Amino acid sequence: MFNALGKSRIPLYFLIFSSVFNIILDWVFVADFALDVAGVAWATLIAQSVSVLGSFTVLRKELKKLEGASDGIFEAEELLPMAKIALPSILQQSTVSIGMMLVQSVVNSFGAESLAGFSAGMRIESICIVPMAAVGNAISSYTAQNIGAGQLKRVSKGYVQANKMVIFFGVVICVILELFPTQFITLFLGTDGSQVAIATGYGYLVFMGFFFFMIGFKMAADGVLRGAGDMKLFTIANLVNLSIRVIMAMTLAPRFGIAWVWYAVPIGWTANFVISYLEYRTGKWKTIRR
Repeated sequence: MFNALGKSRIPLYFLIFSSVFNIILDWVFVADFALDVAGVAWATLIAQSVSVLGSFTVLRKELKKLEGASDGIFEAEELLPMAKIALPSILQQSTVSIGMMLVQSVVNSFGAESLAGFSAGMRIESICIVPMAAVGNAISSYTAQNIGAGQLKRVSKGYVQANKMVIFFGVVICVILELFPTQFITLFLGTDGSQVAIATGYGYLVFMGFFFFMIGFKMAADGVLRGAGDMKLFTIANLVNLSIRVIMAMTLAPRFGIAWVWYAVPIGWTANFVISYLEYRTGKWKTIRR
């Protein structure tokens, strides 16, 4: 909502606050009160809850400034169009979680050391994906805003600029990961990590470093479709992506090695991008009734 209103700094401020507050509570609950893991959990819950309440309060104030603002919280007539956008996204996220559990089960079969290396690589991947996801979210809001304003040409121009940002981030991420893969892995595994774990994480990062631009292209194309309300192809593309990753990991990794778990990832991203991009090229997203 804040991004759509053009106030993207507000969620950033709340994120910084939540992170700092979480660290302080971790220290208090674990070091002072000796609550161990439960203390970490409570710290996260409290910090996130305070952030949510604060952001919701600010959002309510911002919405009241808009023309035609409602005095209530819930508008029944707005539920259906919102559900058409939200439910496919919920389905997609749910299936992704299930699919990653299946992939995790494949990795588990290679032993605890391989799992540790893979998990370290996944954590680093999640950080590398953040700028790409930010580009996708930005182009989604940008698309919705300009379609609402009748500025369809600006959507195409914005999509081109989004891809330029993806290329920039992709190059930076690739250079960093290819130069310092061992250093990043040891941040999570420590210098005492087993050779198998370090080798697994190293192989994961060195290979994946060349392909983060592809998830950026995928997220940019997905962002246009999502912002335009073209949720059918958005959902199909993401399910194809997930299916490829799960099927390849479950069928090829047990036969040819754990590396096939991450070999499947850019293939899934590419398939997703191709479907979303071809839908974007058709221009159907310009005429979807919302």
